[in-house]
Amino acid sequence: MSAVVSMPMVRPVVGRRSVAARRRDDLLGRVHLAVRMARRTLKAAVAAEEEGLLAEGGREASKGPVAPAAPAALVLGKVVGEAAMLLRTTAPLRGEDETLDVESRLLAVQLVAQARGARVRERLCNDAGRALEHASAHLFLGDAGYPDEAFDRLLDDILDGEDACGPERLPNHQLECAWLDQIRRGRVEVEPIDEELLVATCIGWPLDVLGCSTLDLYMFTHVVMYASDMGRRAVHPPRPVEDILAEAEAGLAAALDADNFDLAAELLWTWPMLRQRWSAAAVFALELLMRVQDEHAFLPGPDYARWAGRSGGGLAHEDVVQRTSYHANLVMGMLCAVALQTEGRGFPSRRGSRPGISVRWRSPLARGRGPSAICSSVCPPGRSCRGGSVPLRHSMSTSAPRSRRCASAPGSAGRRPPTTFRDCAKPWLRRWNTTTATDRRRIRRCGVSSASRPSVAFKRKRWPRADPRPSPRPSPAVREREQEAQ
Repeated sequence: MSAVVSMPMVRPVVGRRSVAARRRDDLLGRVHLAVRMARRTLKAAVAAEEEGLLAEGGREASKGPVAPAAPAALVLGKVVGEAAMLLRTTAPLRGEDETLDVESRLLAVQLVAQARGARVRERLCNDAGRALEHASAHLFLGDAGYPDEAFDRLLDDILDGEDACGPERLPNHQLECAWLDQIRRGRVEVEPIDEELLVATCIGWPLDVLGCSTLDLYMFTHVVMYASDMGRRAVHPPRPVEDILAEAEAGLAAALDADNFDLAAELLWTWPMLRQRWSAAAVFALELLMRVQDEHAFLPGPDYARWAGRSGGGLAHEDVVQRTSYHANLVMGMLCAVALQTEGRGFPSRRGSRPGISVRWRSPLARGRGPSAICSSVCPPGRSCRGGSVPLRHSMSTSAPRSRRCASAPGSAGRRPPTTFRDCAKPWLRRWNTTTATDRRRIRRCGVSSASRPSVAFKRKRWPRADPRPSPRPSPAVREREQEAQ
């Protein structure tokens, strides 16, 4: 691939935009943010590699266990693979947005040298049993429209020859290798995924939502991505898809409760990749992630709150953000790209609008169905939020960890933690009270009933009339009856 890339002219959009166009532009803007974050992170990882700050394998050299004074350093191979995966996910959208096309070409120029360099060729020859994993970035680049015939011939000679001894793989890793091999052979769009491999993975049996770990949920999301080819092909899961979506909702509640927005974004792509209609809990979680990203100008990673208030070993704030949050923003960009590509298949649709939030991403509370909409989506059947706690009770805050939120708030000494839905929904209720009368009428026209509106949150303001009309005079018969009654 030539390093010289022709750039199209970017023209500003002039004129009024429809609601659907504004919503699509909002999602495209988040994809742009992910691509720009990938470019900056890749540049930082390459610079650190050249300066010798990273040892072989992506681990910093140290003597004995030492308490970390800074966030974990970037792993160049991991950054290259994930950035190439993002490039492949956004490839179908490049023809619709010229700015995204420009940014994708610039990212591809940065990736080519790292995905097909001398170090990658050396790994292919020395570790032929894991050739597909080592060449994953090259395969993503080739499928995204940036092929390399010489590298393809080298990979074909290694894989089509005698089977090399490789490490023992878990079922989800076997599924990944089968998916990568389909991309290499150009058969990923016509061949379905191996059903036997899919049955052996974690979606082949029920997920223990109470005892599973974070790694189990990450494996769950990866299996969905491999089987569906990032939402590009239909999947026939070995279990009812309703059960899989219910497990994704349970994992989503746990991820939001732990402020793990990275895992939450990966769990959210279960709906568009499986081509299913978004549930109320999924729409609520997606709107929350979008609001957090708008407030911080990036989506914080799981370790960002730990290092945000520290010096971070002399690192600048941008370096801390890249080390702790680059993966969360890449995943968010992939989620938005897949949602845009599957817009006509089960995309959440809403009527009406609200300031700052797209029509299709309004929360169940703002849709006018009241607290019962969110309560039914996150609470077990047969239980209510009135007398018990809500799994998402701490998901409104964005930066402080859940264990330190009540104690860190000023004037919170002796204050009980939120346990009822009314306590948890206070941010949403305050946002409703700050809306204008026009927005309230528009939301009420979407189907708000008086029975579903809390009396405190949805209290209507009554303004005195400018010219009050005089009350009509009673008739003589009415006056006689009133006098008799007196």
